[in-house]
Amino acid sequence: MSRRSARAAAVAAVAAFTLLAAATPVSAVPPPELVHSEPVTMGSTTLTASFTDWPLRADRSLDFTFEPAGGIENHVGKLKVVSPDGESTLLGIAARLAGGNEMKLPRHPRDYDVWGLDAVALPEEGTWRFEFTVQGPEGASTGTLALPVGPRPGPSSTLSWTIGLLPWALAVPLVAYLWRRSRLVRRRIASDWSG
Repeated sequence: MSRRSARAAAVAAVAAFTLLAAATPVSAVPPPELVHSEPVTMGSTTLTASFTDWPLRADRSLDFTFEPAGGIENHVGKLKVVSPDGESTLLGIAARLAGGNEMKLPRHPRDYDVWGLDAVALPEEGTWRFEFTVQGPEGASTGTLALPVGPRPGPSSTLSWTIGLLPWALAVPLVAYLWRRSRLVRRRIASDWSG
């Protein structure tokens, strides 16, 4: 086998692998593993809010899924998130792009059968409120879910920043010393050349 035909065979193998990898269906990505669910009473119906982590902790990324009784087909869901200090906030990129203080619930990117938020974190400790509005063939219904969020796991942010900046605190005096020393050496060399 010549070099040219070996190279052509290798290119064909890479192209075939690329096409097969690109043809893998999106459904091959598994849906999120939900570990806890909470029912939300919405008038005569319910909505199930599920979480990939429980108990909830501040600044810890997780997925939320929301499913009204009977599924999301022919339904439109809206969510307003209220932080512990009483201010409306937006979660996730889709919410920030939508603007306003209420967002239309999107389908979860890894489970199209439910609404959801993918990889979001609640930034502070306290009781968060999720206020839902679901519009369906039977009309509009509203409900509220209170979510207790515990403290952020790990050391405090002050300690984390202190440890993270410690190498820089040591490096700055060392760089200043080396810069001053190299400046003195450069002056000495310059005076020797002029001399």
